[in-house]
Amino acid sequence: MQNYTELKGKYPDLLSLDELSRVCKIAKRSARYLVQNGIIPAIDTGKQTWRYQISIDDVITYLYRREKVGSMIPPGVVTSRYKNRTITANRKSFAEMVVEGQEWEIAEYFGFIYAEYNDVLTTMEVAEMTGLDKNTIQRLSRDGHIKSLERRPTYLIPKQYLLEFVASRRFIELKTNSETFKKILGGFEIWKKETAKSSR
Repeated sequence: MQNYTELKGKYPDLLSLDELSRVCKIAKRSARYLVQNGIIPAIDTGKQTWRYQISIDDVITYLYRREKVGSMIPPGVVTSRYKNRTITANRKSFAEMVVEGQEWEIAEYFGFIYAEYNDVLTTMEVAEMTGLDKNTIQRLSRDGHIKSLERRPTYLIPKQYLLEFVASRRFIELKTNSETFKKILGGFEIWKKETAKSSR
């Protein structure tokens, strides 16, 4: 495994999207995908120039993970050829990728790609992580399907409770047209294949 810590001497503490693409040796659209989907944490300043500020430490963490499980970018999602396509048209739920008794794989995947998130999450963060909309997350919390710490008018959700939810049949069988959800599905498929390879 390559020693990436030497990058800290070559780059500043906070990188731009362009610098991220150079460090990881990937296209800028791939770098943007990693940031926008939370695979590499970033500060979104909302500015037109240097919109994303990315910690070099988080980049190094990603590079080590990439050596273990691959890029975690679903095939086709960042190429112009597939710009307007879904990842896989006939795949809409996790139920088609996990067998009964192995639901824990989904929780392991979520715990892996969102390791840098706080231990207690807002409904907006959970919406970003799952690809479900905020109203759905609030309804699931209100109905007790996602255990939470109620703080009206919103909810705080410990990450452990989220991991329990994504391993439940309710989430596994859930179907949605959310593009973010479909990207998460594609990422899970890649992660599962790469994990299987590395365990052989």
